Amino acid sequence: MTMINRTIAGKELLWFNNTLVAIQVSSADGEDGICVIEHRLPYGDSPPLHMHRNEDEVFHILEGQMRFQINGHERVVAAGETVIAPKGLPHTYRVESPQGAHTLTVTSGSDFETMVRL
Repeated sequence: MTMINRTIAGKELLWFNNTLVAIQVSSADGEDGICVIEHRLPYGDSPPLHMHRNEDEVFHILEGQMRFQINGHERVVAAGETVIAPKGLPHTYRVESPQGAHTLTVTSGSDFETMVRL
């Protein structure tokens, strides 16, 4: 369930499933439709295996450790690392660090941002 919670430093905070997100850059802010969303993810958080048809999804890990599965391949990443889930490839992740994870997700276009806002 997504619901508007409050703002911090002028950024809108939303609940997206179990994740607290802040839209740092909206796809409507620039001509190329780049969207940057900050996520605070709890330990064990793991979305179902899914894919995006219209955009790549880039994950930059700020804090914590996550296990990604992209197109059947697994990779464990930690703070400072970046992963791309190319459009059209099934992917998921699991937060492995007990303290949770803090990430940035970058996409182009408004599809992902629209889903987060629903």
